Amino acid sequence: MERITNLLDENEVGNYQINDRVIAKNQTGAPRFDTPIWPGYNVIITMQFSDNKEAEMIIALLKKFNKESAYGVDELVTVCSWEMDNYFFE
Repeated sequence: MERITNLLDENEVGNYQINDRVIAKNQTGAPRFDTPIWPGYNVIITMQFSDNKEAEMIIALLKKFNKESAYGVDELVTVCSWEMDNYFFE
């Protein structure tokens, strides 16, 4: 988590939320159920962008992270994105 939040902070992503200790069965790697048999857990970081180019830049950095910096298949970052119809603070 810290390596990804550092990447976001270095690239001035000012709007993200963290869901810590998420149990999951991933497409790759071992399940993470935070138990003695399946130790570990995931973290979900949700980001919102009002500029699609900024989102594309961060996605490219996360792909680069997977290729160059992930410690193995269990450390790969999964990225999902979709466009929002509304995004505002009022």
